[in-house]
Amino acid sequence: MELYFHVTKMKTSFILWIGRGEPNIDTISTSLCLDNRPAASTTLLGGADWPALLSAKLAKRTSHQVFVFADELEPDEIPMCEKIVFQKLKSNPEIFLTGVEPDG
Repeated sequence: MELYFHVTKMKTSFILWIGRGEPNIDTISTSLCLDNRPAASTTLLGGADWPALLSAKLAKRTSHQVFVFADELEPDEIPMCEKIVFQKLKSNPEIFLTGVEPDG
């Protein structure tokens, strides 16, 4: 199974596309996290729950508005997908966030 990720950074938000080879969007979700409040999430397109949950976790972790555009994934692919995204966020935050300098 091959999954692909693409990030488009903006000033205080980012778009994360997750899918297979050909770009396809089955679900669009967005989340926003304000100080001392839980993340507010909504699904704009599609019916899968996991993109909204992932966007909420990312919004809370980054304090950015997050859009997740997702291809349809199998249930067993979702935990691995989340693990990869959070590993990348930890090791290379500049991929997702503006104003963060690469380590090194």
